[in-house]
Amino acid sequence: MFEIFHTIFKYREKESPDKLGLYPERVHVNAMPERRYLWTSRILVILAAISMSINMMLALTVYLLVPQKSVYPRLLQINKYFSELELVQQDEVYTRATDLLAEQHITDYIILRNTITNDYDELLARWGPGEIVYWFSARPVFEAFYRGDVQHNIMQFKEKGLQRFVKVEWVRPLTLGLWQAQYLTMDVLPGVEKIDTKIWRATMRIAFLRLPFPSKEDQIKNPFGFVVQNYSLSYVGTPETSAHYLERARELTEGSYR
Repeated sequence: MFEIFHTIFKYREKESPDKLGLYPERVHVNAMPERRYLWTSRILVILAAISMSINMMLALTVYLLVPQKSVYPRLLQINKYFSELELVQQDEVYTRATDLLAEQHITDYIILRNTITNDYDELLARWGPGEIVYWFSARPVFEAFYRGDVQHNIMQFKEKGLQRFVKVEWVRPLTLGLWQAQYLTMDVLPGVEKIDTKIWRATMRIAFLRLPFPSKEDQIKNPFGFVVQNYSLSYVGTPETSAHYLERARELTEGSYR
């Protein structure tokens, strides 16, 4: 390779058999235009060769990258709860069995934990130790729930004659083991025609564990070992205020794009 560059850039006149002294074999006339044209042509040849090599490498790169690029159409919609774009679910959705179990157990847990009937003996049994809410909850979660809602509030519920119905709107995973659910509570009081409807959002960390059940009857209540390890609740508002908030957010979003 070095010999090629040496041959191109090292100009030497061919020796002739004629011995004429210093002229014309060993006399260089650097000012001759032909010499300048010769060096210029050599430089242009080198630049052209480099350019062709670079173009060939770029063409090879594009050739290798083109098959890896693919375009898939996606149908998007606006999530009415979060005012964000999300993919429209396909007609056939493939979901892991554990996610389906988690979604169903979270729905059951929220309904069992928040539903209030006029049968307070059933309510005490459902919220008491050894029942489904107990086995679905980690010990710190159940103790906080039992000290708060069961021991302090159940007598107030009984005095008021309160009945509470629960409707879970959606359940979705956030990260691995962390889930969020939004639900409605509809409180009905005797003699009050208006139903007090509120929107709540629960965030919980869940897991499927091997629990030490004392009996087979207890194991049947939670055969998959579903456990809520952490539970936090936030108040979203009423359906009227929530709809007003979403409408206001939509107006601000549309105004920012104008």
